[in-house]
Amino acid sequence: MGKLICPHCGDATAPIPFLFEATVVLSDHRLAAFMQSYPYVSGKAQAITNPEPDQTTYGIIVCQSCKKHFVATKEEDGWSAVYPIKHKPVAEEIPEPIKSEFEEANLCFAIGAYKACLAICMVALESLWQQQNASGLNDLKAKEVISSRLFDRATEIRLWAGLVKHELIHEIVTREETEELLTYLEEILHDIYVQPARLAALAEKREQVKKRT
Repeated sequence: MGKLICPHCGDATAPIPFLFEATVVLSDHRLAAFMQSYPYVSGKAQAITNPEPDQTTYGIIVCQSCKKHFVATKEEDGWSAVYPIKHKPVAEEIPEPIKSEFEEANLCFAIGAYKACLAICMVALESLWQQQNASGLNDLKAKEVISSRLFDRATEIRLWAGLVKHELIHEIVTREETEELLTYLEEILHDIYVQPARLAALAEKREQVKKRT
């Protein structure tokens, strides 16, 4: 039996308490809205079940470590967390709408939607060059916003995104390929937005320390 991992804190937890006080029929597409609006009973987990035998059974679980609620689905070998979707956090220094687009790309990757992930990566790149008042990747390089190395990586993202968007691909885009390209985008965003902001914050703190000495 696989371990049930809390999507909030990452700790393994038991699928308890199983004190079900209510049964609610809920379709998959309404699950997120349900989680946002359903009133929890303190210290107890509510069952979300469907009476049809071929439908998925859900349960609201309370993590024994962080005490936060999450949704898990019952499988043959145990329970597995399905909401919220655990994904890599996005740096706050990245401006909107690029930040939201990069977060969406990470969410697509987390659920295995690799073609969608690459398409959103391209959307984030387009937002980036618009935010930098550039006409495209070549212009970003010409303005020295990105280095030659990052230009090559951004170009690879663009080519893959074009492939999944415009071509009839019969082969599956793999997790490994998508993760590599998503990492390229992260490097580009960190180089342009995150590292300069954090360096400036360090410099400002250093000056404040000097004034106190």
